[in-house]
Amino acid sequence: MFDTLHERYDKWYVRHHDLYLKELEAVPHPERPSLEVGVGTGRFAAPLGIDVGLDPSLPMLHHAKERGVECVAGDGALLPFRDNSFKTVYMVFTLCFLESTTKPLKEVKRVLMPDGRFILCIVPADSGLGKEYMRKDSPFYGVAKFYTVEEVQRILKELGFTVVNLRKTLIRYSDNDFVCFEAAPNDVRN
Repeated sequence: MFDTLHERYDKWYVRHHDLYLKELEAVPHPERPSLEVGVGTGRFAAPLGIDVGLDPSLPMLHHAKERGVECVAGDGALLPFRDNSFKTVYMVFTLCFLESTTKPLKEVKRVLMPDGRFILCIVPADSGLGKEYMRKDSPFYGVAKFYTVEEVQRILKELGFTVVNLRKTLIRYSDNDFVCFEAAPNDVRN
């Protein structure tokens, strides 16, 4: 889907520039070296200064590369990086498009340095924005699986992360429209 609809996906950020800027402001800047899993067109990696972006879609990576992001084609469930390679790893709007959360999040934990941080940003299922997106007839939102904040906290805990900070942002309806989790790995070797 993202291979064929990459232009449409990227133009959303132009049409909704005010919403995009609110989201971007909520995402913390990286400590280096940094990686974004599911970098898409680089709309977050480029302005935040994230070092490397990974995505399975070559057309999406083309946009990211044009924005100055170092790009790697790959699957989040099998990251092509050594253990303990990154100080900060991001997933912005990626979790909802994963078939399974377990393998990609275990891979994030594997490539994080012991004192690293995982930044995971979502539109919660129970937020006003999440409810709006789930009602839309969209090729993107139609396949997305939205999670609540509590569900994401449970998933992170089960996979060995501790949430150390939670940023909530008003996008359209409430301060729960866009949420960024900052999580630390409990033990990156397990």
